[in-house]
Amino acid sequence: MKLRKLLSLAFSGFREPQECEGCRRPFTCGASVTGCWCLKVKLGEEARGRLRAKYRRCLCRACLENAAQQQPDP
Repeated sequence: MKLRKLLSLAFSGFREPQECEGCRRPFTCGASVTGCWCLKVKLGEEARGRLRAKYRRCLCRACLENAAQQQPDP
């Protein structure tokens, strides 16, 4: 395995940008051994289910936060 790929597992700064399926803008996934910013975005099970059904890969933070704002209040 290449060094850059190994480093990307621990540090998001070494990752190549990917395209968000929601807005088509490039973003870098924040996942690391300590977690990911996407876990901090509060989404209900229904909203998560809709996103999983519609998208196959990660979404950027802006798209996740937009989905969180559009969900109905509990």
